[in-house]
Order: sequence, then C-alpha cells, then structure tokens
Amino acid sequence: MRILLSLALALLTAGPLLCAGADIPPQQRFQATTLREISQPRLYYWNSTPVGGNAQLLTLFCRACNVFQGEERNVPLVAVLRDTLGDEGDENDRVTYIWLLSYAHPGLGQRILSAIPFFYWRVGQGSSSVSPHDTKPLMDLSAPQHPMMAQVGRDLLQWSTFDPMMTPVRAATRAYRSNSSDDERLHLEEAISYLRQAPVSNDGSALTQSQLDTVIARLKLRKTLLGGLVSDGQARRVGMQSGFDQEVIRSRNWELLRQWAEKTGLIFEPLNLAGNDGQYAILWFPRRESPEPVGNSLRSVWKLLSIRNPWNDERLENWKGPVFERTFDNNGSRVRIKVIPLAVYSLNYPKLPLLLMDFRDKLSGRRHEMTQRTINELTAGVIGISHFTNWYFYVASDLYNFVAGRHGKAVDQASRLDCYSQFRMALALDQSIDPALKKDMEGRIRSLAVNPLEAAPEREIRDAIARYDLLQAEAGQNGRLMTRVDQERRFELSAFGESEKARVAKSMLHVATLGLYKQQAKQDNISMLDYDRRVAHQLSFLDSLIQAGTPPEIAFDSQRIRASVNGLNSLMPVISSRRVREHAEVTLSRLQQFSKDPALQADCSSALAAMKQTDAARSTGLAVLPRGVAETISSPNPDRVK
Repeated sequence: MRILLSLALALLTAGPLLCAGADIPPQQRFQATTLREISQPRLYYWNSTPVGGNAQLLTLFCRACNVFQGEERNVPLVAVLRDTLGDEGDENDRVTYIWLLSYAHPGLGQRILSAIPFFYWRVGQGSSSVSPHDTKPLMDLSAPQHPMMAQVGRDLLQWSTFDPMMTPVRAATRAYRSNSSDDERLHLEEAISYLRQAPVSNDGSALTQSQLDTVIARLKLRKTLLGGLVSDGQARRVGMQSGFDQEVIRSRNWELLRQWAEKTGLIFEPLNLAGNDGQYAILWFPRRESPEPVGNSLRSVWKLLSIRNPWNDERLENWKGPVFERTFDNNGSRVRIKVIPLAVYSLNYPKLPLLLMDFRDKLSGRRHEMTQRTINELTAGVIGISHFTNWYFYVASDLYNFVAGRHGKAVDQASRLDCYSQFRMALALDQSIDPALKKDMEGRIRSLAVNPLEAAPEREIRDAIARYDLLQAEAGQNGRLMTRVDQERRFELSAFGESEKARVAKSMLHVATLGLYKQQAKQDNISMLDYDRRVAHQLSFLDSLIQAGTPPEIAFDSQRIRASVNGLNSLMPVISSRRVREHAEVTLSRLQQFSKDPALQADCSSALAAMKQTDAARSTGLAVLPRGVAETISSPNPDRVK
C-alpha cells in the first residue's frame, strides 16, 4: 500500500513534466530491463542470539555478500540488543542498543590527519585489526539525548574557547570537528540503509515494524540538533513517515531520469545493488546504434544531468574505456547492443537525481566536494566568519544555494554525503552486476572519499565479521551484554515518569562527567519494569488515536481500543508516578470525548473512576495492588531513585 501511494504521489508530482515531455522525439528505441529478473531468496535476514534468559541479540545479515578465498560468506551488518523480559509478547520489549558492525573507530593517525585543514584524502584502508574492546555501540537508544547534549557542549567549546584563538587553532579544530561529524553521519546513514532492507516479524525472530521504525527514526534524529528530545511515540511516526517520503523521492527521481534519458537518446537502466531496488540507475550511450536526437535545445537537460553532451564528444568515437554488450527491449523484441557507460545516479537525493560518477570525468564529483569544503574551511576556519557577527554572509550564502538548487544544482552537502554513504556499501556488498563494471565503479567511487577518517568498504566488511564474533562472545553467560541489560533496566526504572526538563538536566550531568554519571535504580525489578513498559505501550497507542481529533473507532476496531483501555485500567494501580497518572487521565478523557461508541465511553468512565479511587486510597495509605504484584513490590514506588 505504501508503494502504491508513493507511486500515485510521484505521478502527481511529475504531471507537468509528463505534459512537457509529450513531444519527446522518437529516436530512443531501447528500454532497459532490470539486472535480475529471476526472484531470489531474501537477501537480508536476522539471526538471534540469546543474552541471559530474557534478552536477545538480533543481527542483520546480508546473504552471500562477500567472497573470501573463493567462498561466498554472509556478512553481519547491524546488531541490536532487545530486552524481552523473558516473555513472548512484544508490548514490554525494548530495543536498547544498536551496533554498526562495519564501523571501526578511527586510529590516532587518521585523527591527526583529519585535523589538518584542506587535507582531503583517505590514506590507507583503515584500521588493520579489531580490538577486543572495539564493540562500543553506535547508539544508546534508551538515552538519545546524551549525544545531543554532547554535541551542544562541543559547539559551545568551539565558539567560546577555540574560535577566539589564533588562526591555526581555529582552523585545525574546525577541520577535525567537520570531518568527525561527517564520519559519524556517514555511518548513521549506512546503518539506516541496512535497516530499511531488514525483514520484520512478530514471532520474536526479528524486529517488529514498530520497533524497526523507532530505531530508524532514532538514527535519523541523531543527525539533527534537537533530535534527542523527541519522544518514542513521535520517533515511531517519524520513522514511518521517512520511509514513505523516501519512496516518493525515489519514484519521482526515477521518472525524471527516465524522461531525461528518452529526450537525450540515452538508455536508462536501474541498478539493483545488494537488494536496494530502485535506488540507483545508470545511463548508457548506444554505440553506433542511434542517431543524435534532434528538435528543441537540450542544454537545460544536460545541465540537470550534470554531464556534457555525449553526441558532440569526439572521445566516444574512439572510446578507449570499457564497452559492454547489454540486452534491451526494442519494441517488444530483445536485442543485444554495445553500449558505453556514461553516468551513475542516486535516486535518493531529495531534489533530483544525483550524479555519483561520470565515466568520462573521474574527478568531477571530487572537485565539487573539495570546492565546497575549501570554501567552508576558508570562511569559518581561516577567516573566522561567525554566524552571529557576520550573519549577512550566511544569509547571502543561503540565498545563493536556494537559487542554485532551484536551477538543478545539488548544493545540500549533507544529503550528498547520505547518498554516497548508501552507494559505497551497496556496491561493495553486491555480487550480481558485471565484475568488470563493478571494479570500474569501485575505482571511481573511491575518488569521492575526501575524509581522512573514512575506511575502505572492503576493510569495513572484513572487520564486521571479526566484530560480530567478539559481540557473540560478549553475549555468552556472564558476558558484558548481560551487564548492559541490567544497567539499562535500572536506568529505565529510575527515569520512568520523569519530565523532559529532568531528563535534559541528567543528560547535561552525564556529559559533564564524561559519561561517568548515569542515574540508576538501586536494583533490577523485572516485575515493576514490566508494568512500566506495558503502561507506556498502551498510552502510546491511545495517544496515537486521539491526535487526529476524530472518533478513534474510524481507524481501529472498537474491540481493540476497548482492550487497550481495560488493559491500562488494570495496570494503573501499580503506577505511582504523578506525571504518568495525569497523562493517563488526560488521554482517557479525550478518548471518551472523541469516541461515538457508548461501550468505549463507558470503559473510559470506569477507568477514570478507578484511577480517582486509587488516588484517594493512596492518599490514605490504603492502596490495593493487583494479585501477584504485592509480593514483589514493597512500596508504591519501589527501587526508584527520588
């Protein structure tokens, strides 16, 4: 359904373009077919490893995506730690950590090179070995505000301490921070691209759709300044919406590039790299097969394609590069012709198809990246132009970028980096395209590596296998992963029902102590944690119903909503947090107000009355807990740090 909706929106978006292209000349005779026409087993799958008796390590693998000593090997890509509390339901499951297994922390030499201004080369392949302690998670999903506060602290340190110093200090620190930020973003987007290909399931063998959306959203929000303040419910909606938006962008860019190819007499062919269908495409030049298109001027189209007109290029007449024989559809019949590769495009760029490599100009993309980075380092690092005192410069720069973007230039450096991150690893993992074409493309995409902190994709794949073995060892009995699970549970118990201000304050203290402080409950209490998570799950579901401001039974079955209300009613006597109880009362009141179902309204009234009765009993010290809870909970607010 999501794909159908995205295609419908793409057609609406491309409507004017279709009308404008009605007079496309008939010179184009070929239509490309996909590289793989035979359905194959799912390329990505999850592998589950138990951690203790009530948690699991889920690892996403790419099937037969690496060849080592002539043998195909499955490659581990991403691992997540899911705390299930030992039961089969997913209401009380919580994903706490995520590892990007191919992410190797840069070495000292790489860090030194990254602090040298105007140094835009990747030296070597990256780390040569994997340390036994090199299993630090990419992100702690239970405390997304911590990296946000750390980023704010680094910005304040840069503005207040390093920028007023001499030029070498300012330029070196800004160069290092820029390279470090780009390296982190590259790997965040790499993890997101893997997870978008991951299967989902409700049987415990994989992440559920809701959990997958939340994890993807947390990774995306980490790339924004205040993304760590977004709640889990909002993050889940961000993850769902981002997937839909990405499909719309791909569908639109697919249609744009296909139309441009038809107008210019080139051959459009999708590139399905490592299961990433519809994300990349290649344009071929038909060698001695088609005449040059005639008609209206195509100068604007060549500008949008970011390549020179190949029909006027004498080099293609005596082409010394690789020439391939491809099979294409020609008015219902299949013909095999000789073609020359012209360019590869990413269809994930928000504005238009993004040129990743030009086969006639290997350094075109590199020159673009180096030029923009040089300008940034000159203005901020060397000259010292500030956003506060020299705001007019950045206003003019933003205005120029807006106008240039409207004329078809890819001016968004962050989005270009995301597309590069996705393509480099998809190409390294793919084993389906022509080996000669893949080798040529790998050499060309290597020229876009302008960050000294970056490692070669081949080295990252090799290290991912070694890092997976280390993580498996930590998942064993009395391993470090069980210690992490225990720490996260006690942190979750202490943080349940806290205000956003309290969380931010604790995050600031965590950052100020260099990660040493993280408030935790005195001991683990699985029963209380189970109730907390179930309450949070029910409230998240009911909150999603009332946000639309319409009768909730329109979107969901009334029986499902009533079951959630009754479940919340049975859980609330255990919850002593005033904020959570107030939250539940507001949610039930609004649900009762919006609903037109008398039975659901009655259930909401009963739940509200029961909560008021429990509050009155608590005030007199006579609160009654549900059966089975009193034995494990000795106070209304057990094991929580005040």
